[in-house]
Amino acid sequence: MKTKPCATIATAIACALLVCMPTGCGNSGGNKLSLEDVPRYPNATEGTSMAHSLPGGFAGGELKQFTTRDSFDDVLDFYWDALDAYSPQELSHESKLGRQTALNIRQGNSILSVAIQELTREGTVHITLMATGA
Repeated sequence: MKTKPCATIATAIACALLVCMPTGCGNSGGNKLSLEDVPRYPNATEGTSMAHSLPGGFAGGELKQFTTRDSFDDVLDFYWDALDAYSPQELSHESKLGRQTALNIRQGNSILSVAIQELTREGTVHITLMATGA
C-alpha cells in the first residue's frame, strides 16, 4: 500500500496535536500568536487554505498550505527563528518519503502548529500552518 503525502502530513499533524494537548507544550501566556502572525516562507507557493468553526465560535480551526523547492533545513531554520520566542515543542520523524517536523505552540485551549514535510522524490517541501482550538 502506498502512502499519499497529504495523508502522511495529516498524520504527523494529528500526532503532534495529540502529544501537545495533554502535555501542555509551549507558550500558554498572554502573548498569543495567531495564524496571521506566523510569517510565510519567502520562496513558497500558496496552496490550499480552509477554516472551520463550530456554531457560536466555541472552537474551530484554520489551515494554510504552501510548497517550496528550497531545502528542508532552510525552511525549518526559518520557522525556528520565527517562532523561537514562543518556545515551540518539536516533533520530528523520518520516513522513506523524507523528513517531517512539526513545531507546536500551546496557548491556553489553542494550538498553533507549523508542519514541514520533505518529499524527496518530488524535490519539494510542504509547509502546513494550522491553528486549532478556542
